[in-house]
Amino acid sequence: MENDDIRSTRKMCESMVDTVLDLFIEHMQEAARNDDDIMLEPQELVVQRRAFKEKRQDKYLKLTRKIAEAWLSRIEKDHWNQSRKRPFERILVHRFSHLFPPSESLENEGAISRRALPGIMAAFERLAGHEFIEQCQGAARKIFRQVRENQGDGFTWDDYYNEPAANRLADDLMAVIVWSFRDINVRMKWTLDLINRNLAPPEDYAFEGEAVNAWTMKEQGLAELLGALLFDFKENFTHEEGRKPLNARYGEKACEAIEDVLGQLDGLCRPPKT
Repeated sequence: MENDDIRSTRKMCESMVDTVLDLFIEHMQEAARNDDDIMLEPQELVVQRRAFKEKRQDKYLKLTRKIAEAWLSRIEKDHWNQSRKRPFERILVHRFSHLFPPSESLENEGAISRRALPGIMAAFERLAGHEFIEQCQGAARKIFRQVRENQGDGFTWDDYYNEPAANRLADDLMAVIVWSFRDINVRMKWTLDLINRNLAPPEDYAFEGEAVNAWTMKEQGLAELLGALLFDFKENFTHEEGRKPLNARYGEKACEAIEDVLGQLDGLCRPPKT
């Protein structure tokens, strides 16, 4: 699927370039027909380039947008078919998706490239166990189907992301793996090594920019990721009404362990934006 996406992306870019070049040549031919004195000197090309952008912008933007929309429609359809099979991963990734480009620049150590996703999922499976992950995947698929049926044609992914039952599955996973992070320095080092040994090829995510080629996960990025995955716990721990159901579901000791890890992560994460 990823190789198909790459070929599709390349084809889309080629189509856009071809379209704009064809329009520019058409513009130059029209300019030559209207003015016999035009000569293809460097300065004249600059003038015609400016005129092309001013006069033809609406036309070439409309055509290139149409090409991009057709490409996105195909990619969206392909990913939709894949995503239905792994909705548990979707709910997890959604929690830290704000750390991906373009929301974050990969120049920032707290940012995360999508190249990290295979390693992140491998780490979760190692820490929680294959059987537990499979149980979560199965439960998430049932929840997804129910939400999809309830919403019908009006379904959007936000309907699923906002579904409490789906988010409880994500919390269940974090309540399991958080025990491994009590010695946070040791576990962070282990997790970073696992993620960086399992990075997806940079060409799969070339749209993230040039920095994607040399990118590796940093400690701050992993801390931001874990903080995002545990954010709901942090919010609920601030008031008794939020803490009570968590204590009932996971136990007081587990909640204390989560609070301890959150406290350690606070020292590694970036200060909140004001």
